[in-house]
Amino acid sequence: MKNIFKKILCITLSQILILQSSALAQSTSSFFEVKEPPRAAEYIFRSAPKETLIGVQLLGAVKNPGVYYIPPTTDLLKLLSLAGGEQDADLTEIIVRKVDPATVGVYELDMKRLMKTTGGKQFKLTQDDFIYVPKKESWISSDVSRTVSILSLLATIVLTGVLIEKNSK
Repeated sequence: MKNIFKKILCITLSQILILQSSALAQSTSSFFEVKEPPRAAEYIFRSAPKETLIGVQLLGAVKNPGVYYIPPTTDLLKLLSLAGGEQDADLTEIIVRKVDPATVGVYELDMKRLMKTTGGKQFKLTQDDFIYVPKKESWISSDVSRTVSILSLLATIVLTGVLIEKNSK
């Protein structure tokens, strides 16, 4: 019986050491990982030759962020489509900063609601508008996920030891 507890204790301690070292390796690797940020670029979209264009800036969780030169009749939904769509974007909190004297201000838009009510075509863009599309926040952080995984593994090891002890009698 003492031998079984010693074996379980050794297995548990070795698993804890392995898990801690792998968790540490994962957390430090993110410090040294080199990721190239998405590059903002300039995009020009014309529907007719010699058409007057306006410049707007689109940043955030879209496939192709950058400065867009678009026809003045372009709405926000069309701009998001031209940018390649969203990537894990929170379409309920799009921020638009307008500098046009007629519509100056900062607007927070729920694009999902706008698409349901107006087809997304009501919000027109003007020269020098700034549009920010935020990223969706994850439900569970990676730290919480890692902690839950380690605790569940420890519980599995302990319960396995209890079952082995119970069945060896």
